[in-house]
Amino acid sequence: MRKIAAVFLILLMVVSVYAGGQSEANASSATADGTPKMAKEQIYYEAVTKASQGESSFITTTAHRLDSTVNQPGVAISWNGELKPLLVESYEMQEDGKVWILHIREDAKWHDGVDVTADDFIWSYSAWANPRVATRWNGKAASIAGYDAVQSGDTDILSGVTKIDDKTVRVELTSAIPLWMRIEQVYLVIFPYHIFKDVAPEDVVAHDFWKARIGTGPFKYTEYVPDQYIRLDRNEDYYDGAPIIETMYYVIYENAAAMLNAYASGEIHTTFYESTSIVPDDRAYYQSIPDHVVVTMDKGSASTIMLNHNDEDWSKKEIRQALMYALDVDTMLANLYPGAKRALDIFPQEWAHAEDLNPYEYNPDLAKQLLDEAGYSGKTHTLYYTMNDQTTINLLQACQQYWAAVGVNVNLQYLDAAGTTALNTSDRIDMLHNGTGMSLDPSLAETGLKSGEMLAYNYSNPRVDELFELGKQYSDIEDRAVYYQEISKIINEDAVRVWLWFDIRDLGFSTKVVGPREHFEEQGSILFNLGVYNEIEKWYVVE
Repeated sequence: MRKIAAVFLILLMVVSVYAGGQSEANASSATADGTPKMAKEQIYYEAVTKASQGESSFITTTAHRLDSTVNQPGVAISWNGELKPLLVESYEMQEDGKVWILHIREDAKWHDGVDVTADDFIWSYSAWANPRVATRWNGKAASIAGYDAVQSGDTDILSGVTKIDDKTVRVELTSAIPLWMRIEQVYLVIFPYHIFKDVAPEDVVAHDFWKARIGTGPFKYTEYVPDQYIRLDRNEDYYDGAPIIETMYYVIYENAAAMLNAYASGEIHTTFYESTSIVPDDRAYYQSIPDHVVVTMDKGSASTIMLNHNDEDWSKKEIRQALMYALDVDTMLANLYPGAKRALDIFPQEWAHAEDLNPYEYNPDLAKQLLDEAGYSGKTHTLYYTMNDQTTINLLQACQQYWAAVGVNVNLQYLDAAGTTALNTSDRIDMLHNGTGMSLDPSLAETGLKSGEMLAYNYSNPRVDELFELGKQYSDIEDRAVYYQEISKIINEDAVRVWLWFDIRDLGFSTKVVGPREHFEEQGSILFNLGVYNEIEKWYVVE
C-alpha cells in the first residue's frame, strides 16, 4: 500500500485562506439554516488512477477530469441534461442544425492571460478530427464539414470551422444535426492555439503541455509530481467567479487497494471512478466509517471484450458467437458481481435496445461446434485489461476458464494507459477488456462501431455507419429509436464484441466536503469523457 508521505501532507496544509475574501469568523460560524460550517482551509483531495497523469485528453478517458477543472469545451452538459455555457456564451442554430454560430465570451482568457479566440476553436476542432494526432475520439468531430479531407491527409484544418471575427465561430456540418451541441460539441474541449500553432499534429499527444496545462477553467494547473499528485490552484479571475476551494489535489494511486486505504483513513475526500474500487460486498463497511458515504452509480457503459477483426479468428462471426455461448455470464455475476446486469449490446439506454436480441444462453456444446465448423486456429490469444481491481481480475479469470473449457486459450495481460495507446495506434491489440462510457446518448457508440474508428478494431458495417448518421438527424427519441434498435440487432447478431454486463460503480465520498457527493448522486450515471464537474466553483470543505 502506498500512502501519501507525511511531508507531503504537511505541505498540503499550508494554505489557510479560502475564496471570496471571506473572514475566518464567517468560516467558523454556523448559518441560520443549518448549512455546514466552512473550514478555514479550503483544500480538496480527489483520487485518480495512475493512468491519469501527464496524459493527453486526446487519448485517455481519465485525463478528462482536467477538462472539467482546467480546460473546457465551449458548452458543457450538466448532470440534469441541460447545457451550461462556458467559453461559448451563446449560440445560434441555422439551417435546422447544419450550421452553428458560436459566440465566444469576451472575458474568456487562458490562464497565461491570452484571450480565447476563434483560432483556438478552429485548431482544437481540427485536432480532434486529425488521425495524425492519433486521438481515440476523432469521431466526435466526424460530422463537421471537411472531416474526410483531414482524415485523408489533404489538410490539417477543417473547412467547416471558420472565423467570422475573433470572438465568433461558424461551424458547418455535413448534414443537419439538431442535437449537435448536446451530443458532440460537449466532447470537443478547446486547447490553446498559441501553444500548439507550430506543433506538428503527430507531436501533439507527446507535447509537454499535458504535464503543465494552460486552460480557461476554474482551476490552474500548478504542479505535477509523477506517481504522487497533480495540484490545481484556484483561478481568481475565473469568469464564473473564483471557486471557494483554494487548492485541489488529484492524488495518484497505483491501484484500488492503496486508494481505499487512503479513503478509509481520511487522507482523501473522493475515490476515483475510472475503475471498480469499492466492491458491492464492501459497501456496508465503508458506509459505516464516520464521515464516509458510498453512492452507487450506474456506469452507463457496457463492459465488453473488444476483438481485433483483422485477426484470423476474430474476423469470423461464428467464432465470435462461440465466445459468447461459452460464457455463463449470469452465474459469473451472481457469484462475483451482484447488482450488475447482463449486456447483449452496447447501449445503456432502454429505448435503444431491439426487443428480440439473441440472449446467448450458456451452451458450451454449441460453442465447440461453432469453433470447429469455422476452423478455429487453436492459437493462444492475449486478453489485455486496463482496470486492475480484484473484481475485474476475478471476472476475467472466470472468462478465461470458461473459454479454456471449449478449447480457446487466453492469456491475461495488464496494460497501463501508455501501453494501451501504443498497441491501439499500432493496431496490435488482440483482445481488450474495456467499456465505452455513453450514458449521455446512444450516438456516442459510433466511436467504437463505425468504420475506421480506432476503437472499432477494424469492424466495418456500412449499414451501421448509415444508421448512426440517421439517428443524429432527429431530436425526438421516438424518431431516433428505430435506427439505434436496428444497430442493436446487428451488433448483437454479429457479436462485434463479447458483450458482458452493464457495470455499477460504488463511489466513496467524505461528508467533509459539500459538492462532489451531491453532484454524483443527482447525476446518477457516470458521464465519461465529459467536462462535467458542474459548478465545482461552489464546492467547499466543511469543519
